[in-house]
Amino acid sequence: MNLIVNTPRYIGKSAETPDMAFGGNDLSCQSCHLKAGLQPFAAPFVSTVATFPMMVDNQVLPLSERINGCIELGLNGRPLPDDSREIQALVAYMVFVGKGTPKGVRVPGMGLMPIAFPTAVPDARRGEAVYAQHCASCHKADGQGETLAGPAVGYAVPPLWGEGSYNGGAGMGKIAYAASYIRSNMPLGVDYREPTLTVQEAWDVAAYMNSKPHPVAPPLPPEPEPAADGEEAAEAP
Repeated sequence: MNLIVNTPRYIGKSAETPDMAFGGNDLSCQSCHLKAGLQPFAAPFVSTVATFPMMVDNQVLPLSERINGCIELGLNGRPLPDDSREIQALVAYMVFVGKGTPKGVRVPGMGLMPIAFPTAVPDARRGEAVYAQHCASCHKADGQGETLAGPAVGYAVPPLWGEGSYNGGAGMGKIAYAASYIRSNMPLGVDYREPTLTVQEAWDVAAYMNSKPHPVAPPLPPEPEPAADGEEAAEAP
């Protein structure tokens, strides 16, 4: 739980132990997975373990690799070793909060709340007005959020763009993902059953947020060459 809530202190860009600075920014896991991964429709961890390992693009994806995907994209960092104490602790926490979840079952509230298609093409200019009205009071006009007070490392309110934010490959870098997350969870404290923003406003503000600069996503690994008859496929480097 400490790693989820105080991520930058342990593995962020400003980690107390420089060798553990695997994150490329000082966001925490909780910046997106609200309430330490327990808030419904904020990508909670409650039945995460029950659905891993999973098949993705015809490959088995273990939970440790999925966690490292968040570190590489959301934290704009580099992967933790699979056998590291930190990976083991994160998996242990997800096992704990998912206790009792049947194998292969995603309990209600997992993932993101489905969102309808917008009635108009998402527009960053309209989104700017939505941001000014509903978001800037916390995330600030420049989108850089608010750092924690005193010697603490990280953010009370996370930045939404710029070098301290997620990179372009993160889930929040996809407008549909961001729109769904925003409508169910923002402004902070909203009840997903009574959202503040309309569907169109959520899409528009997501378009505005993602029209701003973000760090570049790491390149995808090359796909293996198709094997000729009678030959084994070459492994990607």
